[in-house]
Amino acid sequence: MTVFILLLVGLLLGAVCIVLALRCGSSALTRLTARSNLYGEPFTAAMGLKAVAWAVGMLCVIYGVSLLYCAAAKDSASWETFYSVWARADSVHYRNLAELGYFDYTEDGQHLFLVFFPLYPWLMRLLSFLIPNYDLCGHLLSATAYIGGCYVLARLVTEDLGWRTAKNSLLLFSAYPFAFFFAGIFTESLFFLLSSSTFYCIRKHRYLAAGLLGALGALTRMQGVLLILAGIAEYIVSENAAEKIKAHAWRQLWRGFWRRLLPLAIMLTGVGIYLWLNYAVEGNPFQFSVYQREHWYQYPVPVTKCLSVIIGQLTTSSAKLLFTTWLPEFLIFLLCLGGLLYGARQLPVTYGVYLLGCVLLNYSLSWPLSCGRYMACAFPLPITIAAASNRRPLLCQGMACVFAVLQGAYLYAFLSGTSIW
Repeated sequence: MTVFILLLVGLLLGAVCIVLALRCGSSALTRLTARSNLYGEPFTAAMGLKAVAWAVGMLCVIYGVSLLYCAAAKDSASWETFYSVWARADSVHYRNLAELGYFDYTEDGQHLFLVFFPLYPWLMRLLSFLIPNYDLCGHLLSATAYIGGCYVLARLVTEDLGWRTAKNSLLLFSAYPFAFFFAGIFTESLFFLLSSSTFYCIRKHRYLAAGLLGALGALTRMQGVLLILAGIAEYIVSENAAEKIKAHAWRQLWRGFWRRLLPLAIMLTGVGIYLWLNYAVEGNPFQFSVYQREHWYQYPVPVTKCLSVIIGQLTTSSAKLLFTTWLPEFLIFLLCLGGLLYGARQLPVTYGVYLLGCVLLNYSLSWPLSCGRYMACAFPLPITIAAASNRRPLLCQGMACVFAVLQGAYLYAFLSGTSIW
């Protein structure tokens, strides 16, 4: 049964790749930017205010529920209790890195926390000069980044696909079962802001700005390097690169490469700074990979191997882990496949390329405990679902309701100490 499921998943992935390849190889490259029945429209100040208000409202709901939980379960709705219930999983390490730094934060004499990318704790430390409370700095940083990211997402989708799709995208994005991590001391919000801003600049062909923002994204999460793929896809489509190669227009290709594609390489400086940090602390630029494998038991594997682990856990893990980790991760993967198949036909190819990269990278881990959380930042997924349900509003609203109920359950479990990674 497992082999059959893996074979089916492989065939679906292959179908997505074939669709993308056929579209990229089409002589009518302009069709790649076609939006079917979806049309962009100008983004107004009123739309921006609505997006910001929505983001603030969602944060108020999450923080309000957290305070109610503290009052009911901890008999205290104080800020200290609030901070303590959010001090789960990676948030503790980010806080300690912000306070102690990479040199001084050790365990058993080892710098095990080099596996965490540095921009988020560095910004927390910078903010602490104004606000002498690292927990508050972390929550403020995440909340501000989330609000900014929602604004950018709304603008991106409105100008590409219309305001109606943008509203539904925000609804689905915020209702996603693991979206409450955007309110905590985690890198999700910051990476969402940087990745969506980079993607927006790519769609607007502002490649220098995309390169600079992408470098910050790559300094926040390893998924940041995927933005280069989105930029290359956009460049190939918008510049009709295939047609120029056929016409041997080498001078035009070189000019376009120098002015547009090369600035995307700036994104790699984010990776370079992270490698330099490893070298400065341990004398080995790839020391993080040693700790990932030996201490955190995490290393890259083929997608099929990762899926076999998830599917195997569906029948052998405890009921708690089944519903908090393995089942949602498997269902999210299937949802992504459906989104890829739809997006490859209906949306600009850049969306499909970035979503495919997110799926392949996040589902290529030897011990995939956090795929559900990592995929919260894959914003093309809610955009694709919103676009697909434009003519079926009940489908979008129903899915948002299911998402919201699950998020409430997972948030309660997280606050009560259940291991949700």
